[in-house]
Amino acid sequence: MSQGITKAVILAAGMGLRMKEMGEEIPKGFIRLGNLPIIEHSLKALISCGIDEIIIVTGYKGEHYEHLKETYPQIKTVENAKFAETGTMYSLWCAREYIDSDFILLESDLIYAPGEIARIIKVPFSDCLLLSGTTHAGDEVYVEAVENRVSQISKNRAQVKNPVGEYIGIAKISQSLYSRINQLAESQFDTNPKLSYDMDCLVQVAKEHPIHFLQMNGSDWAEIDDLTQLIRAQKVWQRIKAKRP
Repeated sequence: MSQGITKAVILAAGMGLRMKEMGEEIPKGFIRLGNLPIIEHSLKALISCGIDEIIIVTGYKGEHYEHLKETYPQIKTVENAKFAETGTMYSLWCAREYIDSDFILLESDLIYAPGEIARIIKVPFSDCLLLSGTTHAGDEVYVEAVENRVSQISKNRAQVKNPVGEYIGIAKISQSLYSRINQLAESQFDTNPKLSYDMDCLVQVAKEHPIHFLQMNGSDWAEIDDLTQLIRAQKVWQRIKAKRP
């Protein structure tokens, strides 16, 4: 059991090239849904669950995240200065000096029901991916499992024989798993700086280190990688709002 998690890492270095003109003005985490940028929806969800240290790995237009510190003292920022030529694993590796315990990992361009953070914190597994059912949202990340352990993570549906769900970009990561994927990544960064933490690193380590999964309640979540996904996210946000007490 690892319910005493008080740390989170948000990956926010990406350039958002598929967001066209909108991506030239702001990083994806600052796209607004309702009255707030989506990054603030995540911050509030994390803080409400007892998370008191939030490490944001910045890169593209990182100054926007620096300004958030004025409102949220829980934030620490770490810059991925190589954001233009590296992937999500390098961003996660950049946070290593701040990670000394288990943590919640999430991406900055997500909208989801805030109760899902509490659910993954409480699940009785040290390492766990949050999955949804089929979304047809585009750019899906499929997850396969054998005996309730993750065995494959891929955007290539043909590589995933029996998917148990789609990875939404939120995970609980133990310090021991983080150390393992860092060691793996450090041996591969020179040949593949664009390693992804999930499809490249977690899936390799999962062969020896158990990684479990949790099905979210329903499918009210969205990732915003392009303008089509933004339209879907706006609809999802309306559903999330309508279900709030």
